[in-house]
Amino acid sequence: MILFLVMLAFICLFGIKFSQNGFEDYMSPQKTGSIKGIFVIIVLLSHLRQYITLDSSAFCQPYKDFMNFFGQLMVVMFLFYSGYGVLLGIMKKDGYVKSIPAKRVLKVFIHFDIAVLLFWITGRLLGKDYSVKRLLLSLIGLDGVGNSVWFIFVIIVLYLVTFAAFIFLKKKVLLGTVITTVLSCGALLAIRAWKGSEYWWYDTILCYPLGMWYALAKPYIDKNILPDFNKWFACTAAAGTLFFAMKSLMPEFTGTRKLFIPMALVFAVFIVLLSMRISVCNGILQWFGKRVFGIYILQRIPMIVLSHFGMNKNAFLFSVACFALTIVIAEIFERAMDKLDILLHLSKKPVKKSS
Repeated sequence: MILFLVMLAFICLFGIKFSQNGFEDYMSPQKTGSIKGIFVIIVLLSHLRQYITLDSSAFCQPYKDFMNFFGQLMVVMFLFYSGYGVLLGIMKKDGYVKSIPAKRVLKVFIHFDIAVLLFWITGRLLGKDYSVKRLLLSLIGLDGVGNSVWFIFVIIVLYLVTFAAFIFLKKKVLLGTVITTVLSCGALLAIRAWKGSEYWWYDTILCYPLGMWYALAKPYIDKNILPDFNKWFACTAAAGTLFFAMKSLMPEFTGTRKLFIPMALVFAVFIVLLSMRISVCNGILQWFGKRVFGIYILQRIPMIVLSHFGMNKNAFLFSVACFALTIVIAEIFERAMDKLDILLHLSKKPVKKSS
């Protein structure tokens, strides 16, 4: 399994660039997409562990240690960049807030429900009997039929929170961000009271409003920290030191997850600071970054099917097959959803560039 870590390292190092003066486009869709690509690959590799048996050999232990190091941190940047992108849209696009229920919430729900139906069909073909109640709850993100659930539920809640905060504020972005942050904290507490020990439902929620705050602070950061190497290094060193200090203390707080929430926030800032001068951006990572939803939501279908037929007895071959099939399924799914979104007027038809 260590070969998968080598593959990930090779992909990340392909086309890597460094800049003494900083990359002005470090928050561009291409750069952030590549970083999301890295983490969605990590998510895929992490979920494989639930279907295979790994020993403590030199080929497996580094893989397990790597995945255990990230844990829930592997989804942090998805929420951070989502919050950043949403506030950017609010600041720059007229009518963006009014479009959130349709072009954000409804769009995610439709894509998610289609994926849930694919899981349900797969389960039925494999002889699994899901009740009507479970299927209906799965369609609204409150249960699952083999699919991952919590992230979709949380992101929809955060979109609705953003809509509620900004719908009457128009361009008062600072006040809207404050209200979104307060409501996000309320959502965190409500979900925590509901889910309790299932901490993954709520412990990364605040990374979303953090992304919004970064969008507000970015002009200042780009003017004062990005071009000044000494300031950048001091901030990066401080964020890195704080993160690793928190990470080393995490075992003492495992029961209550008291330290994880601030650690996740620091981790997001640390990654952004690193991206200012280290560009990990290439076509492979961008491809994965553009298909985060399809990969994240559908990756378990190959795992479920192949493990049903006993192919997970060979961990390496099973993982290779799941990885390859997920790529194919995600590509087909994303293309189909793009056409459906255009048909339902949830997105615009791409304009062909003239030659």
